[in-house]
Amino acid sequence: MQKFCQYLFLALSVFIIFTPVVAYADGQTFGEMLDDLAQAEAELEANNNAIQNNENQIDENNATIQSLRNEISAMGKEAEELQQEIVDANAEIEAKKEQTKSLIEYLQLSQGENVYLEYAFGAETVTDLIYRLSVVEQIAEYNDNMVAELETMIQENEDRKVELANRQEEYEQKMVELNNEISSLNSSIQKLDSLGPGLEEQVEAKKSLVEYYRSQGCSNRSDVIGVDCAASTGNAMFSRPMRTGYVTSFIGYRWGSLHRGIDLGSSTGRNTPLYSIGYGVITDIYKDAYGALCVAVQYKYGGEYYTAIYAHMSRYGNIYEGQEVTPNTILGYMGDTGYAFGVHLHLEVWPCRLYVDSECSNWSRYVSFVERQYGNGFRGAESVIAFPSTTYTTWYTK
Repeated sequence: MQKFCQYLFLALSVFIIFTPVVAYADGQTFGEMLDDLAQAEAELEANNNAIQNNENQIDENNATIQSLRNEISAMGKEAEELQQEIVDANAEIEAKKEQTKSLIEYLQLSQGENVYLEYAFGAETVTDLIYRLSVVEQIAEYNDNMVAELETMIQENEDRKVELANRQEEYEQKMVELNNEISSLNSSIQKLDSLGPGLEEQVEAKKSLVEYYRSQGCSNRSDVIGVDCAASTGNAMFSRPMRTGYVTSFIGYRWGSLHRGIDLGSSTGRNTPLYSIGYGVITDIYKDAYGALCVAVQYKYGGEYYTAIYAHMSRYGNIYEGQEVTPNTILGYMGDTGYAFGVHLHLEVWPCRLYVDSECSNWSRYVSFVERQYGNGFRGAESVIAFPSTTYTTWYTK
């Protein structure tokens, strides 16, 4: 059981570390998404079962240890009783030996005054004398036999004590092994417990995706996302990051450098939830050089990857790196952290995978890539999201 749980833990660890998080893109079926959710639920259930099995094994080991302790205690009491029997038998042997010695001395007439001699010479006839001598011999023989029996009993008790000592040592060694196994099982439980939250979050994220696509009309396993359901409308690839808001500043050059993102405001200010513009994967949660709270999300649309950066948040939502997100996922709330003048969202969306693709492998190359894209006519978020063409024109739906 212990080895099985260790293998399961290793398998789960390898899966989590080396299995990429897949963002659903157009062309995948709703059935594939359901299967992915079922697999995540099965992995979570396997992890929970492994924890329960370990806990059951610990309970069983503890019960065995208590049973061994009880047996060791009983053996200790038995050893004490055996030792007392040995002491009593040794005392009785000494008494019998003394008695036999007297009888022998009588029979050999080596002692003039003796109770047995008196007993024998108390006979009134020769027949009685012979009888009494015979009784003395029988008593001596009885004593010899009794001594032999007592010595046999002592030897058996000594052997039993050795056996008990060996068993006690064996049980104590078994207790050590069981305690070591309990420590190992507890360690496995801790590791499995550490996997649990990540697995639970994956399940919840996948459930959220399933519910989102259901809300977009996906119901049959054969439904192709982006074709049969959840089809994009108009020219916009992604949705707006707030339910209601307005543009405060567009992308473009200012003061000699390119302002790479679009700035968005809202009448609800810091309480404005900021949503993912599509379904993707959170690749980074960080503070920039000026202390702005930022989130980077990777998206895939039409076979091309995009990175969106959400900046100046007042606080993060309930998110983590590697999380799969949908347009219903709250990434954080509008703010003015870092180098900002007023509460707003700075949103960048450019067609590359930040810190992954060669043209965006570091921040300097990313900035250069964005400048080239802008020079070629791509306008970042403005090219892939339907924003009003003028500032401070409010929208009321994502």
